[in-house]
Amino acid sequence: MKKRRLMRTVAAAVMAVSMLGGCGGSGTQSTTGAGTTAAKAEEGNAADTTAADTAPAVEKNYNSTFDVAGAGDVSLDVMITSLGDSDGGPYLRGVMDDYMAMYPNVKLTPVECSMNDLYTTLITQATAGTLPDIFTMTEAYSANCLEMGMSVSNMDQLLGEEYLNGLMPAAVENATVDGTLVYMPWQNNITAMVYRKDLFEEKGIEIPKTWEQFLEAAKALTEDLDGDGKTDRYGCAFAGTRNDSAESRFQTFALTYGCDFVTDNGDGTFTSGFGTPEFKNAMTSFVNMAANQGVTPPGLIETGYSEAYTMIAADQACMFFSASNVLGGIYNANPEMRGKMGSFPMPTAEGVDPVTSFSSVGMTVSSTCKNPEVAADFLKYMTSVENSVTWNEATCRLPVVNDALTAICEKDEAYAGFAEASDSAVIYPAFAGLAELRDICGECWQTVVSENVSIDDAVAAAAAKAEEVATSYSN
Repeated sequence: MKKRRLMRTVAAAVMAVSMLGGCGGSGTQSTTGAGTTAAKAEEGNAADTTAADTAPAVEKNYNSTFDVAGAGDVSLDVMITSLGDSDGGPYLRGVMDDYMAMYPNVKLTPVECSMNDLYTTLITQATAGTLPDIFTMTEAYSANCLEMGMSVSNMDQLLGEEYLNGLMPAAVENATVDGTLVYMPWQNNITAMVYRKDLFEEKGIEIPKTWEQFLEAAKALTEDLDGDGKTDRYGCAFAGTRNDSAESRFQTFALTYGCDFVTDNGDGTFTSGFGTPEFKNAMTSFVNMAANQGVTPPGLIETGYSEAYTMIAADQACMFFSASNVLGGIYNANPEMRGKMGSFPMPTAEGVDPVTSFSSVGMTVSSTCKNPEVAADFLKYMTSVENSVTWNEATCRLPVVNDALTAICEKDEAYAGFAEASDSAVIYPAFAGLAELRDICGECWQTVVSENVSIDDAVAAAAAKAEEVATSYSN
């Protein structure tokens, strides 16, 4: 089975967000999120109540069906990749503190791990039998996670039907492999292009629909602002580091050229798309725009996600494709960019229908966790409607909780492109070798840019490696 289009299952929820507005600075206050720990503890002491009496009030989308206070002493290691973020980390630690204040018998220990190191870290931990009780998971690794028995087999039962019904159906589908819910989806990673809306309006540039039009817009935005003969502002930025962050973006880029990374043939076998003309066209165009046209800052292979959004925040670049959290990075680096940013759906090659990718980041409970019910209860609390709204305010990430999508952000129209893009989003087939295919792409463009290998030779080598990966994961 090939990738599946979401049609409007995502759009209906995300459009509600764009109709209400943007992120951060809306004045929304959380009554049960991070920052209320002291107040709750004080209330509990004043009432002289037991831990059971001070159980958290039920929030919409958080229905505690397990007696956490009666579970005895519980200690859980929580490894969430966002714990290392400057915005998400402090917020998540605050949520953990709140939960421990409500349930003094529970100890949550935060464990940092970057997204780029996640897969190798989990493999090492699984081999050594040291998996944390809760850890981040994505669709890129979910098939591996299931195959290696890293996660509990009854994640859906731990979360409960009521909770799952409050999530975007597409997100639940995306987190499911062979009928098993591998992880609890959390972040809605629709990919779209963020851009300097104010500069587009100032220069009368229309939103590009094709990559050819995108390149023309990038050229118009590339300028020597002070007349010293050097470019000060570039039309766009591309992530070219060899890691999952940049490589997953290229997977979306390839989609816009009509290229599927991998096709599930429905009989237990997979076929790579790297040997197709569409893949070659995508790689050729990527290298051309990202390194050869003079519309991007120098140093493609050293430019990662954080470098790219920092350039936009510093008025050194104007366009970059990403999930919505990039807006949080831009705003945090330069608050004056709030109100100047916009988003639009990914351009496509001539003749290719509008398309983008839907992916999700979430958490799963380890198969070695001694208290899976408590772990699941914490995850339900962390992703409750109110906490999801506050999470968005802290990070500009879109959640997959339906009611949170309709409740967040009232002033920032920068989400409109993500909403429109969701109409044409697709879900990739579950494939255990996806991370390997992505890395082959990073190696491909890096050898062209840094080692002067020809596109033809680099693509041929990538196609051969990709077919080996597809064959190795076929029955």
